[in-house]
Amino acid sequence: MSDIYIRALTPDDWEIFRALRIRAITLHTNYFLQHPDKAKELPVTHWQETLDGKGKQVFGLFDGQVLIGITAVFTWRADPKGATGFMAMSFIEPEYRGRGYSDLLYKARIDFAVKHHAWDRLIIGHRAGNKPSEAAIKKHGFKFVRTDEIEWPDGTKDTEYNYEMDLHAQRKEKGV
Repeated sequence: MSDIYIRALTPDDWEIFRALRIRAITLHTNYFLQHPDKAKELPVTHWQETLDGKGKQVFGLFDGQVLIGITAVFTWRADPKGATGFMAMSFIEPEYRGRGYSDLLYKARIDFAVKHHAWDRLIIGHRAGNKPSEAAIKKHGFKFVRTDEIEWPDGTKDTEYNYEMDLHAQRKEKGV
């Protein structure tokens, strides 16, 4: 029987986070906006600062003491006002997929964003053809807003589908 849970990662978790992040982008270079070779070169301070919880949060999905998934929500750099949260970095080990655990990843990030009053909206995107991500995004209440053509780390240009969630409406609905 497994003991599956999610918790916020801290700078002390940097080694297990780094290992799983590099594994994720190595397995799925076509879906992540980072190349594994570049990730491997990042200093320890990068990994620790990513987990510092300042205007962002990275969550780990665990089976007992084993990290089996990661996900994150950050302040979107392209918003000069800092009023947009950006969901990214979701990965679950292949043998744990299809069991509904992605719901835990979405719930953790949305709950964090609703409580993080600096943000007015939450955004997320997926590459064309990533049907599991598309289904999960729509299931959790995000609304489609636009497509962009971008260059992916695998060296190809492809469509990214972008969605958003109104956090003011979420706060009102949840009484936060």
